[in-house]
Amino acid sequence: MPNRRYRKIPTWMIIGIGLLGTGAAIVWVATLRDEHGDRLIDTATSAVLVALLGTAGTILGLVLQRTGEVRHQVQNDHGTNFRDDLDDTRSEIAAVRDIAEHAVRAAQKGSDDTVQLREDVQQLREDLGGTQSDIRGIRRDIGRLTNHLTQKES
Repeated sequence: MPNRRYRKIPTWMIIGIGLLGTGAAIVWVATLRDEHGDRLIDTATSAVLVALLGTAGTILGLVLQRTGEVRHQVQNDHGTNFRDDLDDTRSEIAAVRDIAEHAVRAAQKGSDDTVQLREDVQQLREDLGGTQSDIRGIRRDIGRLTNHLTQKES
């Protein structure tokens, strides 16, 4: 096997790609609509959810970068301690796992909040429909009363 030199992707590039991807995802999620034209996820929830997922993706990219560095160190062409590098990588993976679990919980809460909001809006629409018909009835009654008074004065 030929001797390959390890090329490290700069950390700023991984973070930049993560930020661009997160920004694009926020814009995309903001345009999601259902068949009635209502937003599927409110702006605040979608921004937090996408930011959490984007952060988790960026951290995962950094962990993968670090894993590549560990692989390079296993080749024994330098004098570092593999155990220390492995322990560092495990702690980073545990941190990413915690972030991912938090993102899943946030996504579930956002989904639950969206369902509740949708139910509340539907109930409000039904309530307003009844109020509008009541107002039309009152207007008709006022019109009849006005006609009656006008005819009585004439």
